[in-house]
Amino acid sequence: MEALIRLEVAAGYTVTVCALNSDKHFVANPTPLPGVELVSFRATISPKWYSAWRQLFHPASFFAARFEHESLRKEVRSRAQTVDLIVVDSLFMGLYTDEFGLTPWVLRTHNVEFQIWNRTLKHMRWSPKKWFIKWQSRRLEIWERQMIQGTHIWAISEEDAIEMSSIGAKSTTVFPCTFDHHNQWHESGASGKAIYHLGALDWLPNIQGLQWYIEKVHPLVKAEVTVVSRTWPSTLERPTSIIHEPDLQGRFSFSDHGIFIAPILSGSGMRIKLLEAMARGKAIVTTGMGAEGLNGAQGVFVTDSPEEFAQAIIQCVRDDHFRISQGKASRAHAVANFADQNYVESMRMAIQKMLS
Repeated sequence: MEALIRLEVAAGYTVTVCALNSDKHFVANPTPLPGVELVSFRATISPKWYSAWRQLFHPASFFAARFEHESLRKEVRSRAQTVDLIVVDSLFMGLYTDEFGLTPWVLRTHNVEFQIWNRTLKHMRWSPKKWFIKWQSRRLEIWERQMIQGTHIWAISEEDAIEMSSIGAKSTTVFPCTFDHHNQWHESGASGKAIYHLGALDWLPNIQGLQWYIEKVHPLVKAEVTVVSRTWPSTLERPTSIIHEPDLQGRFSFSDHGIFIAPILSGSGMRIKLLEAMARGKAIVTTGMGAEGLNGAQGVFVTDSPEEFAQAIIQCVRDDHFRISQGKASRAHAVANFADQNYVESMRMAIQKMLS
């Protein structure tokens, strides 16, 4: 979201951001980007027993219903009368489209949301939780398809743009997540031999991917891996050679960790953690699903085979020249394909098209 706002401002537009500051990722004093007005509302999106029954049967599904907020709705209704274009940044903000009136709007999609859950379900054992997710995923899919049909879409990847065109989007333009290569995710290179993984382990798809790595790949690697996550789920066994680091600001050093692994089995869109690792100049090993949206990234080893995944890691650890060259290639690919300045003119043209 921050990347898209940067592009809109760089394209010469005045931007107001209306947002929810949720209990799940609460920010005490949110500060907007330079030149941006921020209007935020505190919101509770964690499940509560007294509101769950209404959310369960919401037309947009439980997943989306949590983002209903009356104060935000009133703000959107008021702002819609004074702005030239509304960017609905993420599917779940589509809950407010009935407040837009005649103001043009475009849906910025971060992924195909129902696709994430359908892929996640494939790796879940039968349980009441799986039944619940399957039920709500079906409700989400129906609503998401309705949202996409006849709508202008700014997709985050070519793969998603193709999928949304097949669903019936009115138009699709691709804006990948970009980065400020002068001031963001500074290059630390791949000289360090240490291995790391970055992923929030309060998110089921991330847990599934790491579990696959721990069970199928890690026994073949026999090297220490640092997993950076605020939490560690009680359901996931942690071998002694897997180090849990809850805080990037603590003992963790990007300079020491030159190898980034991303075992991803489900999801959609573009994996920002991979873009970050590329921008930092890391040698990267990931799965086919993890590489989606990266435009055939150089310096990234892609395989769905546990044996090949392990062998790629071992080669990165043992071969200094290979590891460092992979890191340099991944950094160069990130700058060439995902730097902010590469998309400013495209953003300007896309907005002009929407307003014409």
